[in-house]
Amino acid sequence: MSALRMSRHRAPAPAAAPAASALALITGVAAVVATFILGFIAKAGPVARLDLRVDEHIAAHDRVGVLTALAKAVSTIATPEIFGPAAMIVVPLILLARRRKLAALMAFCTIGGALALAEVAKKVISEPRPPAALQAMAADSGASYPSGHTTAAAVLAVALVIAVTGARWRFAALVAAGGFAVAVAASRVYLGDHYPLDVLGSMLCALAAGLVVAGLAALPAVRRRLH
Repeated sequence: MSALRMSRHRAPAPAAAPAASALALITGVAAVVATFILGFIAKAGPVARLDLRVDEHIAAHDRVGVLTALAKAVSTIATPEIFGPAAMIVVPLILLARRRKLAALMAFCTIGGALALAEVAKKVISEPRPPAALQAMAADSGASYPSGHTTAAAVLAVALVIAVTGARWRFAALVAAGGFAVAVAASRVYLGDHYPLDVLGSMLCALAAGLVVAGLAALPAVRRRLH
């Protein structure tokens, strides 16, 4: 009788995975849509002028030699053409070495998806960069929204959520990766290479990719095929 009662209590559990998968997918798609909506808002006259005033204030009042050197170093490390592909290779390889094939695939798709979404958003939104006179470090030639540097740093933090699951040092790794992502985002605005909403859009790219990949990976049909 007790075994029967236990089985009745456990019966609803299988429905949890599809529900969680659907929620992650819906939230991820919403984040993708929000990325583009925020980009068009960023280009709107009043918002663009406010973004510009933030950059102008930083350039005129807030730059200090040491902080500027540090911001340049952080930005250089997070160069998306190097940092993004490196993360997309190194993180999955570490997971494969730990025999976590599914997690390796998820990390690869999350990083690649975020970088791809950022590139598409750059092409679609096509927001001009801040004026060169405000730039303490020469900006890339691409569009301003979203920030490629911030996307690469932020998606590394998202990928680490997958990579270090169950590890004793998980909290320290996530704090370090999250802190690095915030530092990169701040450096891009501080150096005048991006507007504040550009780096916010980058965070959305990383979050959207992580949620969509997690949602797809949690679908029962996908899990069966992957396993």
